[in-house]
Amino acid sequence: MVSVGAPIWTLSFEDLAAWVQDRGQPAYRAQQIWHWLWEKGTPAPTLMSDLPVALRQQMESSFSFPLPQIVHEVQSRDGTRKLLWEMPEGGLVETVWIPHKSRYTVCVSSQVGCSLNCTFCATGQLGLERQLKGYEILLQVYAIRHVLKLPVSHVVFMGMGEPLLNYSAVMEAFEGLTQRLGMSPRRITISTVGIPKGILRLAQRKEPFELAFSLHSAIPETRKKLIPLATHISLEEIRAALGTYCEKRREWVTLEYVLLEGINDTPQDIEALRAFVSPPVRAKINLIEYNPVPGLAYRGSRRIREFQQALMQRGLLTTIRRSRGADVAAGCGQLARRT
Repeated sequence: MVSVGAPIWTLSFEDLAAWVQDRGQPAYRAQQIWHWLWEKGTPAPTLMSDLPVALRQQMESSFSFPLPQIVHEVQSRDGTRKLLWEMPEGGLVETVWIPHKSRYTVCVSSQVGCSLNCTFCATGQLGLERQLKGYEILLQVYAIRHVLKLPVSHVVFMGMGEPLLNYSAVMEAFEGLTQRLGMSPRRITISTVGIPKGILRLAQRKEPFELAFSLHSAIPETRKKLIPLATHISLEEIRAALGTYCEKRREWVTLEYVLLEGINDTPQDIEALRAFVSPPVRAKINLIEYNPVPGLAYRGSRRIREFQQALMQRGLLTTIRRSRGADVAAGCGQLARRT
């Protein structure tokens, strides 16, 4: 039984159908409500014009219809938009909408803050306040598509927080994206800094989503300086989980690599990457331009092209991700709720 005042977004179609039946309504009313909510993007019963007035009133008294509320919005010179939301159950998170040619990507947050304290990342300096619920993660995309009326073609779980430390909620949001908002799983990427148990759970799933692993250095001691979690979870353990993922799903993964001047852009780093990407791990490398963070001394490497060429000469598929939205602190590693 659904509790009174429950967010409408948490109901499955079966829950909704049972609620409709309990009120003596024909079964097709559930399909009408579902269509209004998820296909038309109408979050208010008063606007569901083909429903009886009495049923609309019952919906209003039975459920809540919360949406993230915009606290601050800013737009980059390249068209990227960064949104600071007050979430339905409290806390401020940022979501980024990134247009590029015919591709419109939403970068969603999975936690309020982050507990991992990666030394080059603004979000990591915040600490963790709480886990987002699955429907709150999903509503970031819903609100951009249906409230702001912006096109959405891809979703990446790369915003604030570590997705695999909020696994159940992230997968609930993932299922909402595919089953409620009609997105192809191939256009959804889940990113992790390296949680082996979570990677192995993803390996069991059948949906063809993408997995990205934030490597940043294949030299253990260097990685420990950048990512404190690396002192507790070894690269060997993560690599074993990635190998299982690649073999079980017959998929490649993407290795995210923020290139930092004098830190992880040396010839030794190139050779370590070459050794890391070998069977059973199948991966492409995505080099990321570093986005400056106030108060942190890191600088982006000036060798990014040279680094790419060296990796490609060693047979590694390597791309460069150009920074988007950095002028408004909407780029990778910059989300820190600054207004």
